[in-house]
Amino acid sequence: MLSDPLAITYDGNAKSLPRVYTKGSGTRYRTADGEFEVSISEFSVLPDGRRVDITLTRRLPDPTPTNPFDGTREVKNSFTLGFTVDTTRAESSVDIPKLRTALLAFVDSTVQSRLISGEK
Repeated sequence: MLSDPLAITYDGNAKSLPRVYTKGSGTRYRTADGEFEVSISEFSVLPDGRRVDITLTRRLPDPTPTNPFDGTREVKNSFTLGFTVDTTRAESSVDIPKLRTALLAFVDSTVQSRLISGEK
């Protein structure tokens, strides 16, 4: 389990996310106003590995609700980083950071825009 609260920086502003949920292999951290949430999930991957997904979500009120008096609709944007580790291989601790760096460099603003527009 990570430290409580988590600290993230969004658009130059620090956010504090206390832990709000822990069950089995899942943990969630959320800002007091509910705008930001980090969820961490872990899964077993056979034969000797595990997968970890980390998702950062931002929730905002829907700017175009069908009923302006209905505050329950929201816009939800998320970014998920997932990685799988073969726990029997010592080089995983060296390889995973290199893979993360390469993938984050690949997902630059151009690729993000293309993916958001629906390309695969």
